Amino acid sequence: MSLKSLFAGKSAFPGKAALSAAAIATIAATLAIGAATPVQAQYCEGTVHGLSRTYDLARGTGFLAVKARPSASSPMVRQLFNGDTVEITDRRGSWYFVGGDGFEGWAHRNWMSNSCG
Repeated sequence: MSLKSLFAGKSAFPGKAALSAAAIATIAATLAIGAATPVQAQYCEGTVHGLSRTYDLARGTGFLAVKARPSASSPMVRQLFNGDTVEITDRRGSWYFVGGDGFEGWAHRNWMSNSCG
């Protein structure tokens, strides 16, 4: 079906109704609104809290391990400490996807407060 036949109210296909001018205007307005409205990404900031004040890598205390995947058995990519702030961009179960200062990974939410609301 050609655009010319749509706007003329004629169908290029026998037995098929052409779109009315009102339908075309509604579709065009909807597409224009959708194109002009940016996707709203929510910015959330997370702050690490509640960790032991004693650092012990062997026991896993005094730091929050940022993992490659949202799993306790996943490799650690970074350590965070009480008071550190990160950007939270996703959540999967009890895990937040966090990033900042050139790193990103998954941190358990039990040790983070957030501004996500």
